[in-house]
Amino acid sequence: MTGGRQLGLVFVGLLLISMVLTRFQVVPPTALRSFTAPVSQVGVVVADNLRRAVTSVTQQRDLRAEVSRLQVENDVLRQRNELLTREASRLKQLEIITRTQAPNAVGIAQVIAVDPSPLLSRLTLNRGTRDGVRVRMPVTVPGGLVGQVTGVSASRATVVSLVDPESTVGVTLQGGGGGRGLAHGVPPDRLRAEFSRSVPIKAGDTLVTSSLGGVYPVGVRVGTVEQVLPLGPNDVNRSVIVRPAVDLGVVEDVTILEGL
Repeated sequence: MTGGRQLGLVFVGLLLISMVLTRFQVVPPTALRSFTAPVSQVGVVVADNLRRAVTSVTQQRDLRAEVSRLQVENDVLRQRNELLTREASRLKQLEIITRTQAPNAVGIAQVIAVDPSPLLSRLTLNRGTRDGVRVRMPVTVPGGLVGQVTGVSASRATVVSLVDPESTVGVTLQGGGGGRGLAHGVPPDRLRAEFSRSVPIKAGDTLVTSSLGGVYPVGVRVGTVEQVLPLGPNDVNRSVIVRPAVDLGVVEDVTILEGL
């Protein structure tokens, strides 16, 4: 039995006793009335306090129920707000990519898994053939190129990123600096690009995709030259180490483009 019900029963009991005493009371002498008056007053005060206690317990119970209801409602609204915020971010990403990289976007996909091997760099997306995804489709974000789709099922797609050892992408200097090269993935987080000895490439230069290979749209950012390796006496090409433009460790949503 709860404390509220106990207080209620006590209050009802005192009320019944008071009614019985009132019904069958005999008018006492003046001296006796003077003696019992304080006792009666105490009974009235006790009954009033009990009534107030019962009311307070009931109000507190109702208040706790209301607070719980509002907390549940607040959690639902917070989740809706997070979903709307993320959807707005996806739409903004799609708009940026279609405006600055390629207009033929298939849609946004979420990264749901990353290959744990330090020798590979592959992502799993939550989109597949039923969403129009096919092998060799480029995958990108506003910051730059991510890689390309190499495997696809009805609801999943595997992406080989630019730093995977099986990745190859044609690159050139941003801004029309000339020279076409070929970049290969170097796990865990770099690329190695080869250019002709005559290309005036230096540390800090930005590399973007070229038409070489015919897979990626031209002009999408690939990365920044981090180091120009020394030329050997018999080297035909100049090699550079490239830091990719996209940090795959923080990528959550990517845009899939139509293949060329």
